Amino acid sequence: MKIIILEGIATSGKTSIIKYLSAFFDQKNFKFSIISEDKTLMPILHNQDKQVSIELLKLVIKQALTDDKEFIIFDRLFFTHIFRTNSDYSNFREIEQMIKDYTILAFLKIDEDQIPTRIEYARQHRDKSWNEYISQKGNDEEIYQYYIQQQRTLENLLNQTNLNYKAYNTTNLQFEEITQDLVKIIF
Repeated sequence: MKIIILEGIATSGKTSIIKYLSAFFDQKNFKFSIISEDKTLMPILHNQDKQVSIELLKLVIKQALTDDKEFIIFDRLFFTHIFRTNSDYSNFREIEQMIKDYTILAFLKIDEDQIPTRIEYARQHRDKSWNEYISQKGNDEEIYQYYIQQQRTLENLLNQTNLNYKAYNTTNLQFEEITQDLVKIIF
């Protein structure tokens, strides 16, 4: 079993990469599962307690590892929880230990000056609930700064992880090429 974790801010391309990976795995007849942020993040979206995050993630990982799959793709896992709970990486080491032997983490990054453009594009193309959610973060400038700061924090977490990882710049929307590179790393 191999695990692929996609981390990055909203609009960084996680969904697009998952779409391309799924098509590749389907074409090769690999058994895989996608653990969406509906399971890894959304059940406790507004949580700020690191222990609540850790317990949810342990449960999600244990369930995923019992599946008879060759690949598991996580749409976010613990980096976003570290950011949202304002925690230290060391608090989440046990999560990393559960998966480290068979994981590649793909960090998706957008050039900071392009984050406002991505957010505005997403506002026009995502559903009403997403727009309502990000509006809770403040005015436009506060929203942009929130995501810029989140990306900086997530990027800093890469320096602390023991997981194999690769960072990808998704500013130019080259998701198919990124997926092809990720597949090379996996195999």
